[in-house]
Amino acid sequence: MKTLTPSLIAFFACGVLALTALGGPEPIDYKSSKEVAPAPSCDYIWTGFYIGANLGYGLGDADTRFEPLPDAASFFALEPRTLHPDPAGVIGGAQIGYNHQWGKFVLGAEADFQGSGMDGTDRFAPIVDINGVPDAGTFLEARERTDWFGTARVRVGFTPVCRLLVYATGGLAYGDVNYSAITHFNTIVYPTSFDRVKAGWTAGGGLEYALTRRWSLKAEYLYYDLGDESSTANGAPLRPPYQVHYNWDTTAHIARAGLNFKF
Repeated sequence: MKTLTPSLIAFFACGVLALTALGGPEPIDYKSSKEVAPAPSCDYIWTGFYIGANLGYGLGDADTRFEPLPDAASFFALEPRTLHPDPAGVIGGAQIGYNHQWGKFVLGAEADFQGSGMDGTDRFAPIVDINGVPDAGTFLEARERTDWFGTARVRVGFTPVCRLLVYATGGLAYGDVNYSAITHFNTIVYPTSFDRVKAGWTAGGGLEYALTRRWSLKAEYLYYDLGDESSTANGAPLRPPYQVHYNWDTTAHIARAGLNFKF
C-alpha cells in the first residue's frame, strides 16, 4: 500500500477547498418544503333561499274600554271602565326567506304564517256606579282571541363570528282576530262579537346559528301592532239612545325558536 506523501495530502486538501468554494447541493429542509394551507376565514355563507318551521309563545295587550252612551250620568250612572283581557298562548308556523351576504353584512327578506292559540278574557262584577254603589247581578266582560297571524319583513344583520347571524327585522303584520264584549246592567244586556282581519306593523330582532351547511337554528322576538278595533252595542231589548261603545287594543309580544333549511 502506498503511503500518502505530503504532496498528495496537499492535493486532496486543495480539492476539498475548491468544492466548498464552488458550492454543492444544499441539504433538503423537509420542514420548509411542507406548505401549510391557511385556514379559511369562514366556512359558511348566508346567501341563499331557505324554508323552516317555528314554535313559540305570544302575549298580547287587549285593553278594552267600556264607554256608556250617550254619557255616564244619563246611562243610570254607569261608569266608564277598562278591562284587560290580554290574550296569551302557544303559536307555531312556517317561514320562507332569502339572504344575501356581503362580507360580514347580511340583508334578507322573510315571510311567515302562524297558527295562534292566544286567547284572553277579563270580567268585572258587580258593576260599581259613579256613586260607588255596587249593583248585584251586573257585570262587564271582554274577550280577545287571535286565530292566526303572519308577517312580511326585511332582515338586516351582521356576523360577529363565522356562523352566527345577529339581525334586526321589521315590516308588515296581519292577523285574524275575534273581539267580543258584554255589559249586563239594569237587566239589560249589551253584547257584541265579531271577527276582523287586521293589518299593522311589526319589529324585533334575533339570533341565527348555522349548525351545518344546510341547517340553522334561530331565536327571535317580535312585537306587532294591529291597531285598535271598536263596536257599539244596543241593548237587548233595544233601548236607544242607551248604548255601550267598546274599544280594543290589538298588540302582542312574540318569542319563538325556529329551524331553517338553506337550499
